[in-house]
Amino acid sequence: MTLTAVAAIGLPLWVLHVIGQPQEIERRPAACAKALKSIGWKPPAHLDDEACTEIESNIFATAWTGTFHMPRADVRDWLTGLPSRQEGPPVLSGESVPQTFFFVPPSAGRIDTVEVSVTWRGEADAVISFKTYNG
Repeated sequence: MTLTAVAAIGLPLWVLHVIGQPQEIERRPAACAKALKSIGWKPPAHLDDEACTEIESNIFATAWTGTFHMPRADVRDWLTGLPSRQEGPPVLSGESVPQTFFFVPPSAGRIDTVEVSVTWRGEADAVISFKTYNG
């Protein structure tokens, strides 16, 4: 009976304590290759001008965001080679407006979805931006 009383009072108090904690978020620069590998993806063979961020929180699993450049000619093969669950291969247009695709990576459970945007920059360059979403 004592154990039941402790559980009946203690559990709700513990839940209120956890919910009442301030969310702590730490952002730090990271290598894009590390970010992509943590998603479960192989980085492209050539990536330049990378700017990626690792986001840690006491509320959610590690998240990532970043941007890098890669050869335009390699984008289609890289995207279609990503291990993930998606509806068919991404269809890329030749326009310079950003094209956005959503992937469910093999690291599901840690990272639920990855949003990938592709923007063409001239005839030879592509800018890839990505964000991960957890729960």
